[in-house]
Amino acid sequence: MFVMDTHTHTCLSPCADLDMHPAGLVAAAICAGLDAVAVCDHNSAENVAAAQRAGLAAGVAVIPGMEITSEEEVHILALLPDAEAALSLQSRIYRELPGRNDERAFGMQVVANEHAEVLGFNERLLAGATTMTVDGVVAAIHKVDGLAIAAHIDRERFGILGQLGIIPAGLPLDALEVSPRTSLSAARTAFTPRLEYPILCGSDAHEPKDVGRAATFMFLEEPTLSEMRQALKGCAGRVILGGGRPMEDLALHILDIAQNSLEAGATLVEIDLSEDVAADRLVIEVRDNGPGMEPEALARATDPFFTTRITRRVGLGLPFLAQAARAAEGKLEIDSQRGKGTRVRATFRHSHIDRAPVGDIETTLLVLLAGNPEVEIRFRHAVGERAFELDARGIDPGAPDGLSALRQTIRQGEATLSGTVGETKLH
Repeated sequence: MFVMDTHTHTCLSPCADLDMHPAGLVAAAICAGLDAVAVCDHNSAENVAAAQRAGLAAGVAVIPGMEITSEEEVHILALLPDAEAALSLQSRIYRELPGRNDERAFGMQVVANEHAEVLGFNERLLAGATTMTVDGVVAAIHKVDGLAIAAHIDRERFGILGQLGIIPAGLPLDALEVSPRTSLSAARTAFTPRLEYPILCGSDAHEPKDVGRAATFMFLEEPTLSEMRQALKGCAGRVILGGGRPMEDLALHILDIAQNSLEAGATLVEIDLSEDVAADRLVIEVRDNGPGMEPEALARATDPFFTTRITRRVGLGLPFLAQAARAAEGKLEIDSQRGKGTRVRATFRHSHIDRAPVGDIETTLLVLLAGNPEVEIRFRHAVGERAFELDARGIDPGAPDGLSALRQTIRQGEATLSGTVGETKLH
């Protein structure tokens, strides 16, 4: 499983922070716990090769890309197989891109190397629109064997729905993207009933702090464009598990806690999510049979400057979960004994205006199950008297059919919680 931000900018984009030089972007990706980022500067790919070199040195995959503006002012992401394809597409875009940049109006467009050294400034009007139609942009991307993705379709400005009102019939897009403002579960509800495209989550980061603010979880052999292409089509066992906003959703806090348990060596993880609207209470409880925590680690578990994790960060950790609970008039409790496992319990006032949304439970469960097929993971979500239970023993999440069955069961189970069905179980 790989965590990817498929839409980031460098200092080449006129609206980007100067700290978003190629090395700065890669450093931000590491801080956000990402496996890969796609560099998608406006109408140019001049910083792609440097970002790839920075990523190679740091162990982060960098996918070449570009954010192209059509003559209708629609933003289309191009994700490309290599730097050569990116430069080929760039040549085509430059021929269709009129105007010169005004730094006072739009900002500097900095070409930099992997050592944060300025090599020069791009003088083209990268913030402008090309003379290519949406159809022409998509065709140009496909001509260099790239993926064409409609960017931030949930935004009025520069989104294809906001600009055109529709996605033109027959437009061969490979996927749609939503911005951090829309969760993947909300995007499915809003868009997939009428638009049959895969959906990605991208941050559209222009500053280091926003890298990874929205990410896509993919089940791949390696983080490459060819693997992504198969995942978008659901081929050869490669799939999009989901996506989300690690800074906001409780579901990704649940994922983070469960990942802590798995990294500690637990072979059983039990997750309970209880929403009692009548009592105005929401409770998250994660229990494991791992080795437990040392007293010093337990005492400092909610210290934001203390961690025992040596692998990537998926969520924001226990300190931020504690902060989220307190913001909603709740609290975080941790019980752990050596040799007896750990229990993490977070409570929230359900109706509190500052209570984070539950978020994408489907993604959380699929990431845990697909990435840890040897571990027993049990899940229960209750809303009042209704409940959905998932015990996936006997199902192989590594098999396409198994993962598909799990996805459908989770969707149906979560749907029962807003309906009149009683209890749903999978054993």
